[in-house]
Amino acid sequence: MPRLLRVGDTGTRFVLLEELIDANLHSVFPSMRLSKSFLFRVTRDADVEIRDDFAPDLLGRLKASLRERRFGNAVRLEVSASMPQYMIEYLTKSLKIESDDVYVMGGILGIGDLTYLYGQDKPELRDPPISMTVPAPLSKKKHFFENIRKQDILLHHPYTDYTTITEFVQTAARDPKVLAIKMCLYRTGKNSPIPEALIEASEHGKQVTAIVEIKARFDEQNNIEWAGRLVDAGVHVVYGLEKLKTHSKVALIIRDEEDGLQTYVHIATGNYNPTTSKYYTDFGLLTANADIGDDATDLFNFMTGFSRPREYTPPDGRAG
Repeated sequence: MPRLLRVGDTGTRFVLLEELIDANLHSVFPSMRLSKSFLFRVTRDADVEIRDDFAPDLLGRLKASLRERRFGNAVRLEVSASMPQYMIEYLTKSLKIESDDVYVMGGILGIGDLTYLYGQDKPELRDPPISMTVPAPLSKKKHFFENIRKQDILLHHPYTDYTTITEFVQTAARDPKVLAIKMCLYRTGKNSPIPEALIEASEHGKQVTAIVEIKARFDEQNNIEWAGRLVDAGVHVVYGLEKLKTHSKVALIIRDEEDGLQTYVHIATGNYNPTTSKYYTDFGLLTANADIGDDATDLFNFMTGFSRPREYTPPDGRAG
């Protein structure tokens, strides 16, 4: 059930789930003598330990580790200000934590759950939306790659509309001249159009490679599900490197043009996630620069196991 429950007919009044339970404890524990109730909140260690002893592959080990996350060690205890000391001591001992890890909280525990109100149809609860723009060279979609080849295009999110990136990948997926698409996916979101575009590209016969980092914290399950869908669509999926976390945001497009094969690269500081792109400030670059294209090619060749890593080309063009 949601933490906030709507009450009344106006649609603007809510009650916290724990308050509803507290007011009806006699129904939860019938025929028992009740004294007082107090709230507490436990935070557990969310690090996923990928052990080597119970599954032969990285994906299998991570799936098994995710099931253990909910039983992780307690690292913080928050208690309501009204909780008596003897009960705090009992919980501290039972959870095997130190007194320094106990926080006496006034007001609502887990106040972050109030973001639920942000999702309601109440514009007065939100900041005014920022005005997003699309770079002028990309305003005409049919000349997308032609304009990137003419000049590098710097993107500054969230002020640059993130549809610039989704259309970059979607255009590549539908362009008959595009031969291959390779991307590093860290956090994509549940309803991201980016993996959908990669699936569409694969169905159109393009060579598609996706580095899906299944160790992205709190997005592990989401990324595992996307990886499965991509594999089913014929995409070559790599689940990251076993002892490293791949946090790169790189997309490489290889296009067959009149003067030969041409690479187009998107490299950025943010994730390929249209939702978080509205809140985080990130930079990106769309470029047809040959050196950057060669470096991106080497990166994907290494990540997919087809080559040994080499030094990349610095901005002055000298190998080093």
